[in-house]
Amino acid sequence: MIAANALLEPVLAASAVALLIVGATGALVLTNVIKRLAALLIGGFGALAALAALGAPSGALLAGVAVLFAQTALGAALAVRLQEGYGSVETQDIDAADLEDDTRGHAS
Repeated sequence: MIAANALLEPVLAASAVALLIVGATGALVLTNVIKRLAALLIGGFGALAALAALGAPSGALLAGVAVLFAQTALGAALAVRLQEGYGSVETQDIDAADLEDDTRGHAS
């Protein structure tokens, strides 16, 4: 049983790093704010799994879960505010609306 556990730890660590990389890449590449938030959540779970694979104490894991929950709640609130303010959660639409406001403000 110990040999199987020793073989699974590197697999868990590699999977956790893969989740972290996929989440970080998604957060950088995606143009939808909600999808970026989901990618950050995936990356956060990957980071927590990596901490668990490295043998982090349970207090650190619990703190990580709390931070991930707070980040998700704040991100959801910001996404709702963006939808209310701009009528969209797509970054192209938000950037276009900001550019329009900037050009209108300088023309006056």
